Amino acid sequence: MKLSIGFLAVMIVLVTMAASSTTAEEKATMQPVASKVKAMVEAAHAYVRGHSDDMATVQHALQTNPEFINPDKNLYVFIHCYNFIKREAICCGHGIRSELLGKNMWHLRTPNGRLLFHEIAHMIERDGEGWIEYDWLNPYTNSLQTKVSYVKGIFLKDGQKAWVGCGFWKEN
Repeated sequence: MKLSIGFLAVMIVLVTMAASSTTAEEKATMQPVASKVKAMVEAAHAYVRGHSDDMATVQHALQTNPEFINPDKNLYVFIHCYNFIKREAICCGHGIRSELLGKNMWHLRTPNGRLLFHEIAHMIERDGEGWIEYDWLNPYTNSLQTKVSYVKGIFLKDGQKAWVGCGFWKEN
């Protein structure tokens, strides 16, 4: 019995080491772009906090200000106003897809069936901010890819709850 417990302990240690080294390697690879994404959200969050009484100005900034959009790295900021009671996650700002403005995305599902906007709204309510990974259509390549987004909650000047986000595309 001692041999099998010892063997099991060694296997657990080896598996844990292998898993953590892969995770550390993955995190190291993503760190520069993840830092850029978070910095873009923080900058946009500050801008929205000061200008949310004029969302047309915010939208223009999202599309033109290099702090909020980086086409070379396929990065853009998005903003959604949400309301649990009304079942809404309205796109109220988007760096590259202005046709989404005003659209309720609450019931939209990812290709594998996740209610992404529900998940983000719950995370914002619970934690105020955070990272989320999901499959999404990359508008730069028009292909399905895994996206990792950082989102941060905000109250707009009109009292609406919203989140400001940005994400990067993982290579599939």
